[in-house]
Amino acid sequence: MNLISRLLPAAAFGALLCGQVVSRSIPLRGDGYFPVLVQLKDNSLLAVLRGGGPHVGKGGRLDLIHSRDAGKSWSKPRLLVDGPEDDRNPALGQLRDGTVIAAFAILSGYGADGKLARERSKRIFEGVYVTQSKDGGKTWSKPELSRPIHQFYWGQGAVSPYGKIVQLSDGTVLMAVYFEFHDQRGNESYIFRSRDSGRTWGEPTLIGKHYNETGILALPGDRVLAALRSEKGGSVSIASSPDGGKTWSDPVQVTENSEHPADLIRLRDGRVLMTFGDRLAPRGVRAVFSKDEGKTWDTAGTVQLADDSPNSDCGYPSSVETRRGTIVTLYYQVDDLNKAPESASARSVIWKAP
Repeated sequence: MNLISRLLPAAAFGALLCGQVVSRSIPLRGDGYFPVLVQLKDNSLLAVLRGGGPHVGKGGRLDLIHSRDAGKSWSKPRLLVDGPEDDRNPALGQLRDGTVIAAFAILSGYGADGKLARERSKRIFEGVYVTQSKDGGKTWSKPELSRPIHQFYWGQGAVSPYGKIVQLSDGTVLMAVYFEFHDQRGNESYIFRSRDSGRTWGEPTLIGKHYNETGILALPGDRVLAALRSEKGGSVSIASSPDGGKTWSDPVQVTENSEHPADLIRLRDGRVLMTFGDRLAPRGVRAVFSKDEGKTWDTAGTVQLADDSPNSDCGYPSSVETRRGTIVTLYYQVDDLNKAPESASARSVIWKAP
């Protein structure tokens, strides 16, 4: 088991932060859960975030924010989707032809009092919906239910897409989707494929049993890397595929419990960067690098990007490397658990890799 060692004492974090961080900002207050950040072909940054409620709430919606200056400033949020039920759990990506794809889940099962049913069987995840934009996120198509994904689990549990949507060299698009089955299977993480630029999805391939939120990364040669959150404990494990996600290695644990979930990107220097939520004090966001495409990780070079969250309701980082050579990492935190989502915020760190 390759656990990232927590080598730096709390007192050392300040020096490390000052050495790497360029700037910090709060792009969004009062909302901003679970950001997914991508860099568009025009080098602007686009992020989708949850708004309208805390983790659970019928008012849940999805918003977009945009940056045209490498994360220095951000637009006001624009609405992506806000239906009558709880719109949640976004995924986002841009294809080589410029098409931007967003996916999300819809949760129903709220009572007249606005509370979600206690019994999991009465919490209805209506499926994975997909919408597209041909103009860099300004306008979007009507969200459409992916029926193959719906049929895969319907009546057996819950479903959610997660993280970045990626594209292989042959044009195949990959999306990570996880399920929470009501039976002994528990959580399972899959890849679904689209061979028509994200319009339809199918060909499910299991990445790992008893895992959920999974960040994926397409590497040269149609290799794919996956960072999976464990069902129990909440650690992150790494699995790899040599053939475009058709077959997968056994996941190997990389982070400790309560360090999740993770996002993966490949830097211009060839290293793989994994950022992940840190729900162990000091709470916030950490980053670690791999020089061999995820086989091993430079634990001695672990970077603490944020360490000021007052509780464990934080994290879910998503990162990009800009053309300026800086890295922009978006994440969220909640300052007061009794005042959510009012005290929630989406936060940005601009930093340089050591």
